[in-house]
Amino acid sequence: MRRLLPGRFLLLALLVGAGATALVVQFQPAWAIDPLRAIAERILRELGIGVVPIAIWGLWVAYLLIYRTLALFRRWRWVLGTGAILVALQGTLGYVEATLPLVGTVSLGGETGALVQGESAALGYLRTAGAWAAGGWLLAPALSLRLLRTTARGSAAAYRRAPVHRGIGWTAGVAVRQSAAGLGLAARQSAAALRRAREQRRATKLARELGSFLDAHPAPPKEVPDVPPDAPDEQATASAPEVPEPDANDVDAPGAPGPETPVRAAPQPVTPRARGPVTPQAPGSENGERWSLPSLDLLAPGAPQSAVTKEHESTARLIESALAEHGVEVRVAEIRPGPTVTMFGLVPGWQRRRGPGARDAQDNAGEAGGPPPAGNRVRVDAIIAREKDLALALAAPSLRIEAPVPGESVVGIEVPNRSSTTVAVRAVMESAAYQGLLEGKGLPVALGLASAGEPVVVDLVDMPHLLIAGATGSGKSVCISSIITSLICHQRPSDVRLLLIDPKRVELTPYNGIPHLVTPVVVDPDKVVRLLRGAIQEMLRRYRLLENAGVRNIQAYNRSPKAAEHLPYFVICIDELADLMMTSSFDVEQVLCRLAQLGRAIGIHLVVATQRPSVDVVTGLIKANFPSRIAFAVASQVDSRTILDAVGADRLLGRGDMLFLSSDAPKPRRVQGAFVSDEETERLTEHWRTHERIEVPEMALEDLAIAAEVADAEAHGSEPLNETDSLYDRALQLASTNGQLSTSLLQRRLRIGYPRAARLMDQLQDEGIVAASAEPGKPREVLQRPPG
Repeated sequence: MRRLLPGRFLLLALLVGAGATALVVQFQPAWAIDPLRAIAERILRELGIGVVPIAIWGLWVAYLLIYRTLALFRRWRWVLGTGAILVALQGTLGYVEATLPLVGTVSLGGETGALVQGESAALGYLRTAGAWAAGGWLLAPALSLRLLRTTARGSAAAYRRAPVHRGIGWTAGVAVRQSAAGLGLAARQSAAALRRAREQRRATKLARELGSFLDAHPAPPKEVPDVPPDAPDEQATASAPEVPEPDANDVDAPGAPGPETPVRAAPQPVTPRARGPVTPQAPGSENGERWSLPSLDLLAPGAPQSAVTKEHESTARLIESALAEHGVEVRVAEIRPGPTVTMFGLVPGWQRRRGPGARDAQDNAGEAGGPPPAGNRVRVDAIIAREKDLALALAAPSLRIEAPVPGESVVGIEVPNRSSTTVAVRAVMESAAYQGLLEGKGLPVALGLASAGEPVVVDLVDMPHLLIAGATGSGKSVCISSIITSLICHQRPSDVRLLLIDPKRVELTPYNGIPHLVTPVVVDPDKVVRLLRGAIQEMLRRYRLLENAGVRNIQAYNRSPKAAEHLPYFVICIDELADLMMTSSFDVEQVLCRLAQLGRAIGIHLVVATQRPSVDVVTGLIKANFPSRIAFAVASQVDSRTILDAVGADRLLGRGDMLFLSSDAPKPRRVQGAFVSDEETERLTEHWRTHERIEVPEMALEDLAIAAEVADAEAHGSEPLNETDSLYDRALQLASTNGQLSTSLLQRRLRIGYPRAARLMDQLQDEGIVAASAEPGKPREVLQRPPG
């Protein structure tokens, strides 16, 4: 038999590959589509669109290595030069972001482009430019050398032809420096004007919203007692309410100090509102029901906020001296102690100009209040580059530099405290920000305290979905508990319903028995997909109600006179997504994405947590539909980029230390999560378990899912199965009506994922119902048909 030539062999391989690809595209088997999707997503995330030139370069090098080995050594400059060009191309593409299929909005250079750039922006530019120069030198050394010589000679000749070149050079240098100083002053003035305009717009917006709220909720008329005409006005004066002064700590209040005013010490803690033993009463629903909300006395009080101490002052002096030793002049303008870290706000100084008398002149100019007569501001990149030197001087395990702090002209350095303080959820609930959201009829959630000690409160209606990820023991389950605690403390069961999914069986099961639950805490992964499909049917039913009423969202529907029923908010909490993705990844991803895409308008919100933030768990579709994310401590920068699309989560301290990325924020915010103890959870759940029994509308998710599946089966002309039986019984029923059985048939008829269908097939084989697999992917013969 004649040996096949290499060209014919390659042609045969291409034909076989094309045929296999056509079969996969035509039939789309799950065993081939899911791995290919995961591989394509991983390649796009790692290499971006640079995968095309890299693949071409790799095929060319492989061809030379196999068939033209000598040519590979003769053309080593071409191989190395094109390799350097590819590295430079990846670094350049890393500066551009675009939307790619499967992965969403990422940089076109992928993770490889980020590695080429490094963490420093200046070094990233130098690396990319160096790679381009190296590639050009290797590909055309003679041309590169000639171009370099021509440029150098032309520049020198032009400089020598100048009649007074030295004077011109000195004059030009002075002009450039003066122009730069003028531009810098103009830029600072423009930034201050923009900040003042932004604060004015915020105050105007707040006043407009307050006026709209007062117009929509007019105060009831008061009964005026009969007062004699000659009575003094002391009674009216005593009955007048006392107008509280605006709180300087409330950043949203009109007249609050803006970011331009440097504050040396931390803001004073907000005085909590006094709460007596009286249990607050919530107004009932349309049928006159009244719910007794739990008192905040069931929760433990929080510790007082820490103030600036002498230790903080000494740390500030140490930061200044450590950076000054490396030629970086800074000044610590503010100190903000937090529960876990303390934020030091640095103002960059001026670079010293060398020469006799320059130091005294600059010091005198600085004391006079104006900028030095000569010199430039210290660059922010110079401060960031000294991160490790600062960590060594402060003996800190890790530092986080925020350059700059959003809304302020300082560089923030977060230094871990020697001892952390536990943040009580009650302290956050008693803050003015939380009470403001509560009065606005939203779903406020107490997350914790920021690095500067201010409370962090979010509205679940605005988020509208939250993705939580982090390593084991970093605080994910406690964060979910604080979210549930915030909801059940201030929301009636007729206004908020909960679906809790806990595959670990120990984190959310203490909430069993409260009237907010639509079903007991789900611990069986096989029931999760059906309940989530039932949630989709509930979502579609709500959309039909909104369509009939002619409104756009759930808030307008509940206020509309055409409302047929009162629609409560529906919050779905999943404690471990990775376990569900291992059971049925395609089905779980499909239902979660559909709920996230369409659930906001009709009051369905998702809170999903996972301890394995990999691309096969947190897929591109899931990330695209969860704009708000929380990252706890993770093991590597890759995991941090998977969650936040940025590094930083790998440097967190654990035990509730998190980075919160809101849907309307450009950068993540560091927060120490609120802690809810088991005793507090027990007291809250005991209050709701012993509450007077009041009927709430039932939300039968499983019945809705079964009805939809039966209707779909009848629409496709297949005989409806007995949906009350288990999956194994339904598989036996299929075996009794078919001569052959396959995994794909079980997937289609039982509407389950491939892993579950494969386990059912193995179970049927162990029972002797079906024969062993003679060839993977082929149907198996039914050996004995079960009765029925």
